[in-house]
Amino acid sequence: WVFRNWGIGCPMVLRWVQIYGFFYVLCFHFLRPLVALITKRIPERCRTNTWAAGAFSTSQMIGLSMALFHYPNLVLESGTGLQWAWLEMSVAFLQPALIALGMAALPFNLAWWGNTTLGCYVFHFYFKDQVGMWVWSLCDWVAWDPTGLLAFFLIIGLCAIFTTFLGPAGHYFLLTPALLYPRIAKAMAGRPKVAVQAGARPRSSPLAIAAGALRGCIEIVVGGSGNGKKQSKV
Repeated sequence: WVFRNWGIGCPMVLRWVQIYGFFYVLCFHFLRPLVALITKRIPERCRTNTWAAGAFSTSQMIGLSMALFHYPNLVLESGTGLQWAWLEMSVAFLQPALIALGMAALPFNLAWWGNTTLGCYVFHFYFKDQVGMWVWSLCDWVAWDPTGLLAFFLIIGLCAIFTTFLGPAGHYFLLTPALLYPRIAKAMAGRPKVAVQAGARPRSSPLAIAAGALRGCIEIVVGGSGNGKKQSKV
């Protein structure tokens, strides 16, 4: 069930997913320095709520236009239609950048939802089809509303529930190795040391072996224990 076939092959070896992994690693190392550099060069007259509203509205119009005239994005979803790579790649960067600029003007702390977006994205594959059926049924239930606004707000509410509760659950599930390792290391450090006879080779317990393997995996993923600490604070 975890790596089940979605009709196009195992999701663990889908070739088109590699481009997402590439950009995740690229942004992890270079996005913050790039944002800091650009922020210093933006004129003060552009740091207003008007510019933020314009950026947010432009982002929404780009998404609407792509959905109406170009969807789906074949380059990013199946690795085909490379003649549209220039459009899909530029929109994939421009649209989220503009929405981030627009949301930056909001006087609210949305860190809870922002920090769990990866958990939402990774695990939405497992129930997106069922949720799609719920949305269809939901629209049928409120078909009596001539404006269609009731269905719109109900769908927005469903998305809010998903990002508020299920997204954080997926987020902390992904962080489980990083959260468990300090506890295992602390438990190992608190155990009494056994004296080793001269010439005898110390025997490692299964818990120590598991802790060492877990530490190695974390260091490979986050690029070292120092980077892991920094990432946990972000």
